[in-house]
Amino acid sequence: MAGPAPVVDVEALALLLAPPAMLGEFVPRSPWKGLRRLPAQVPEPRTGPLPQAFARSVEELTAGADVLGVLVSGGLDSLAVLVHTLRAARGRRVVALTTDLTDDTGTSAAAVVRRLLAAMNLDAELHVLDPARDGCEPVWTPAGPRLDALPRINAAAAARAAEAGCHVLLSGDGADELLGVPRYATGAVAAQRGWRAAVRYAADIASSGPGLPGEVAAAASAVLPAGARARTYWAANWPAWCDPAAPAVLAEPYRSAATAWARTWVEEQIAQHAALRRSWAQADAMDALFPREAIPPADTVPEASPFLRPTLLVAALALPLGQRYHPALPTPYLRCKAQVVRLLPRSALPVLPRRKQYFKAALAHASVTGRNAPRCVAAGLLDPAALAVETDPAVLLVVAALERWLTGAEHALATRP
Repeated sequence: MAGPAPVVDVEALALLLAPPAMLGEFVPRSPWKGLRRLPAQVPEPRTGPLPQAFARSVEELTAGADVLGVLVSGGLDSLAVLVHTLRAARGRRVVALTTDLTDDTGTSAAAVVRRLLAAMNLDAELHVLDPARDGCEPVWTPAGPRLDALPRINAAAAARAAEAGCHVLLSGDGADELLGVPRYATGAVAAQRGWRAAVRYAADIASSGPGLPGEVAAAASAVLPAGARARTYWAANWPAWCDPAAPAVLAEPYRSAATAWARTWVEEQIAQHAALRRSWAQADAMDALFPREAIPPADTVPEASPFLRPTLLVAALALPLGQRYHPALPTPYLRCKAQVVRLLPRSALPVLPRRKQYFKAALAHASVTGRNAPRCVAAGLLDPAALAVETDPAVLLVVAALERWLTGAEHALATRP
């Protein structure tokens, strides 16, 4: 991009609205014509103790930083990051930042964070941001549109971290995908924890996804040829992606291009699962984690997650899938997050969150900004009539990201020396 003015690849932007990329939150292609994105390399699994690998990951990310920032949400993943950051601090200042979002049950995220810090005696400097008052635009990057769900809120937290003097900002990103127990793992749990544990696992996941019929089908699929097993897995796990179609908001020819790319991508994924002879559980675990998009910092402070650092990745990928579940923990949420619970002090178990918080209402509220996308419409990317009646928050959030990125690109190119 140091030569003649670069040109935006509008078709590449359209691919972000293809169902696999939109819901999988990854960038299929460089947004600039003539530039190619290098594929990420999956590290080779290497057996090792997970807690020690996680501690090393935090140590590596905080080395050389005088003030350590941690984004905390009230969930297990960011709590584990905060606990290990405090251990690694050795006298350095630790700043915890949370946004007081209200989850779908009406619970305040900040109230949960305050309770956890008090109950676990965590000596971090807490900064609470108000989602109604605090919000700013994230720093623009030529890498492509940001795919975080609440970019203005995340940018406000990053800006507050910079104001507080943080030299690094850590999060719990990637923990669910890397360490959460996959679907179809009844047999894997039985092999690692015994059949009583497998029965409890099956009961815990009975109301999610394909549920018990999916577990039975996964067991039966073991006798199928690899190709048939991969195709039946895809039909059970991703029924909407068996014949994916791009949303109506995309204008032609971009809608057809995005649909064609999505169908090709699906066939490639199925072929890869078949070539590696993956079970349904192995395929689901891989699909949860990859492709993985690195979201750039929202402000000037470097951002990272210890869960996505190679030091931890190699140990987590070597862990048998059945060990991600533990039947002795008190709630389904904790049992299915057993390896994250393992990163926390045993004494903390009575005060840990018993369920996962969801913020669908907050995401739906944020998505309305996607209704106004004049640059996307002017570029011929979007159909204005279809956009005016679009109600899917997932579509509108990506549209908002596209409009934000095009606005930044326009400014960057206009001010380019």
